[in-house]
Amino acid sequence: MQNAREFSEWKDNRLKLLADNEEYQQASLQWINKAVENDYPYLFSWFGVPVIQFPSDLVLMQEAIFRSRANKVVEVGIARGGTTVFLASLLKLIHGNEAHSVIGVDIKLSNHTIEAVRNSVVQDSIILIEGNSVSNETFLRVKQFINSEDRVLVILDSNHTHQHVYSEMMLYGGLVTSNSFLIVMDTAIEYVDQEHLKDKKWARGNSPLTAVSRYQVENPNEFVLDEILDSRSLPGAASGGFLKRL
Repeated sequence: MQNAREFSEWKDNRLKLLADNEEYQQASLQWINKAVENDYPYLFSWFGVPVIQFPSDLVLMQEAIFRSRANKVVEVGIARGGTTVFLASLLKLIHGNEAHSVIGVDIKLSNHTIEAVRNSVVQDSIILIEGNSVSNETFLRVKQFINSEDRVLVILDSNHTHQHVYSEMMLYGGLVTSNSFLIVMDTAIEYVDQEHLKDKKWARGNSPLTAVSRYQVENPNEFVLDEILDSRSLPGAASGGFLKRL
């Protein structure tokens, strides 16, 4: 039986091997296409609330929050609210009665999402804001819930077009505190076959991953791709999107 140090070293080595395993990477991309084709990410829930994510991405979000000890999470794009409840439950476990909250932003909050959040066991840890995420008005409403001593993590998961994600990164990236994370979801659109993206505004070449690439070129000293998280991002929706604040 390996002790804790030996297991940690073994795991670090496996992470590097996994990231460099081209056969595994290609198989993961094939699986993602089959998963999207079969609506796999839509089939899960958290505390009874639909959570539209790959389960592996939820685990990586948890690792990012635990590592950063973030007490404020800004989630831009909350869909049916399951990820919001998931994030709030993590903050409750980590921080207990200390100040913490998930600030959920969506251009339109449906009644079923509001009801699901209000009926959840972590409703007191959730703030909902309705509005266009890239409008200055919405951004200022988010900022009013963040204090100078907060440790902030941001997840972008709304409109997945290049320009919209880039604009969100320019706005919300500045909220992320040192050694915390900006997680850009659905970068995997860049690897999804066009037949699975019918009637969508986004596609290969017009995706969150292209926005991340542009942002990194124009702002090279703000974030770095976190290799520990990214090495396990496939199969999943956020490969190349786990950015750590320098």
